[in-house]
Amino acid sequence: MINNFKDKKVLLMGLGLHGGAVAVLNWLAKNGAILTVTDIKSKKELKASLDKIKTRKKIKYTLGKHDLADFKDQDLIVQNTGVPSDSKYIKYARKQGIPVVNEAVMFFGLYPSEIIGVTGTRGKSTTASLLHAILKTEIKNNVLAGNIATVPMFSVIDKLKEDSWPVLELSSWHLDGLGEYRKSPHIAVVTNVMVDHLNRYKNFTAYKRAKLINVKYQKKDDIAVLNYDNKDTKSFARKTKARVYYFSLKRKVRGCYKKNNWLYFYNGKESKRVMSFKNIRLLGEHNTQNILAAVTVAKLLGIKNKNIAKAVNKFKGVDYRLEYKGKKNNVEIYNDSTSTTPDATIAAIRALEGKSIVLLAGGEDKQLDYKELAKEIKKSVNFLVLLSGSGSDKLKKELADIAYPSYQMLTGIDDLAIACDLALKYSGGRDRAILFSPAAASFNMFANEFDRARQFDKLIDGKEKKTKK
Repeated sequence: MINNFKDKKVLLMGLGLHGGAVAVLNWLAKNGAILTVTDIKSKKELKASLDKIKTRKKIKYTLGKHDLADFKDQDLIVQNTGVPSDSKYIKYARKQGIPVVNEAVMFFGLYPSEIIGVTGTRGKSTTASLLHAILKTEIKNNVLAGNIATVPMFSVIDKLKEDSWPVLELSSWHLDGLGEYRKSPHIAVVTNVMVDHLNRYKNFTAYKRAKLINVKYQKKDDIAVLNYDNKDTKSFARKTKARVYYFSLKRKVRGCYKKNNWLYFYNGKESKRVMSFKNIRLLGEHNTQNILAAVTVAKLLGIKNKNIAKAVNKFKGVDYRLEYKGKKNNVEIYNDSTSTTPDATIAAIRALEGKSIVLLAGGEDKQLDYKELAKEIKKSVNFLVLLSGSGSDKLKKELADIAYPSYQMLTGIDDLAIACDLALKYSGGRDRAILFSPAAASFNMFANEFDRARQFDKLIDGKEKKTKK
């Protein structure tokens, strides 16, 4: 891959709204690249991103469409992770012999030292963020970046030292690109692999193949940290050359495991207590798994137990992942808007076991199965408010098939403000809670899941001042 970008012609395909592509563009401009930007969104739709472009250098823009002419005569194409790999424009560029990379491939090519890569269907943001919090207690120049919306990779790359141990949250789309260049991180964490993104991948096997890339090209001196309790993740152990460690809620493993409300680390020779779980702030069994994953890496890097315990107990979680927002009219509010799959919403419901739950859910389908979520709703949810969308329609059908009472739900709501008002209206009983956990994609009503989450926050914060928990 190109390492010197001065006077190189680079096409950035997909500016997007998450910030990652803007950071890449600003970095490339600073390093002397001759830039072209193309995106199917209009200038108006991309205003938030265009306003963040810092360079005064002339950039060619093709917005509202792609033009095949832009894909000729380039030295490099940087593909935004939102752009599908089967794009006819990407295929055309490859036929011209033009290399295609994404931000992760660039990062791996430019940073010369060890990288920690965290992926998974669920829990990767929480695990990566917690791991960063732990490592910062002793590795002061450690950074967190990647798929997590707040920190693009190319906003931090120039700040790194050789001993920074950057923690990258890697999506399956990042990994698709890395696979083409046969790259895996030195320490690879896979939190779990569950059915997701079937609107982008042909089937679950193809999606799982993408997640495998995190460990597939590791060397014998590298380390893979896998979820022993998830069969698809556990199977990756046979497909990597790295030293394998696990984390488990169910049994003693080489790595971290839970026993009698204590976290233990077993190095293959002896088990030692690391910390108690009694003071943690994160809710739910899924978050306990995230803690185990992060602590496994921390122990392998030699972080002291007292610093691990301090960081874990202080950690409140990640924005929009089962985030407690306070109380409204004595009703607890949780923003779990980044839960875009049925499995994620099931985990959130179970984390609030014992509470009288009003679930605010719904959105666009990603070709996922809603049967198990319907069963969990019938078992554990007092009232359901469904936003409009194709995913909502599928869930509604599954609920009808198991005779979920129609008087316990309202459907087809196409305004989030109205949905919030209805959720508050129908919240009743002791230990009341409103859980906003959509179990679906957001693009039918919102720019993305973060826009959805921020809009929910504004509505909640606008109704009544937050209270502390």
